[in-house]
Amino acid sequence: MKIYLVALSLIIAAAGCEMPEKPIKPFDRGGVSTETINLTSNYKFQVFYNLDSQRVVKSVNRMDWDLAFDCSNNHVILTNSGRGIYVAATNQTDLAAVNDTVGLKFYWGQPSLDKDSLAFGAWWTQPGKVFVLDMGSDLNGIPLGFMKCIPELTSENKLKLTYCAIESKTPKHIEVIKDSRFLFSYVSLLNDATLEVEPPKDQWDFLFTQYVKLLFDPPYPATRNYEVVGVLHNTTRLEVGYDFKTPFKDISSKNIPSKFYTNRDAIGFDWKWFEIGTNSYTVNPGMNYILKTESGFYYKLHFLDFYDDKGVKGFPKFEYQK
Repeated sequence: MKIYLVALSLIIAAAGCEMPEKPIKPFDRGGVSTETINLTSNYKFQVFYNLDSQRVVKSVNRMDWDLAFDCSNNHVILTNSGRGIYVAATNQTDLAAVNDTVGLKFYWGQPSLDKDSLAFGAWWTQPGKVFVLDMGSDLNGIPLGFMKCIPELTSENKLKLTYCAIESKTPKHIEVIKDSRFLFSYVSLLNDATLEVEPPKDQWDFLFTQYVKLLFDPPYPATRNYEVVGVLHNTTRLEVGYDFKTPFKDISSKNIPSKFYTNRDAIGFDWKWFEIGTNSYTVNPGMNYILKTESGFYYKLHFLDFYDDKGVKGFPKFEYQK
């Protein structure tokens, strides 16, 4: 009996010495941040933005590059559809044999980068094929002509492009190397140069840009490609969910959706629409986006305007909060 009493006394004493629980200080989510992005009225710039640092990381001229090579395990070639570049495959493997666009069917690459909607398609499965590129237009709308190229994988991380103007028979060569710090490695065929266009992939969340999107065009039973202006997100850092019912100010952790999307145009462009009668854009602030970050935090975000204080378009304004 004495043994049991001693044990009980020790348990009671230990319980009495236990340190009280300490509350964890809530994470400071900060206030609501508002940002305006300067694309200019002719959407000259492509702008990279970081949510955590609340700043523009980099702004580039959309005229600067033509193609980009996926730095992941894929071999996707991205076209600069914001510049109006689109692509046609030929049945030729001889670059000199292609000198016009007769009979060619051109395709825009879609922003999702799904393999069934790429401008170059799964080109690496048919090596040596000649592609013809419509190089789009400059900022004044002047066409930049046509080029032809043969893409070739020289290793798992190197792309060789053999190319020249469509009327030329003198090919040039350029090598594009994958760099794991980035999502894409860029090249300008017009300037015969490789470029560092985007910031390292761990430094940006959004790309504000003009791009091409295939849309249903009512009332006609057909689809059509449109040049739109919107947001493409960094899929290595963010996933996107939606709440189009709750007012922005009332959204809290209780409103986190059960489903998130990884396609890079999940935010896209349709937070605004074009009013033909007024020849102007209207933004819908009720379209709230819930952003899930790789670090485990969430943001809420919605758009407020597409015009600057002087009424000039091309200045998307948005509001967000962690």
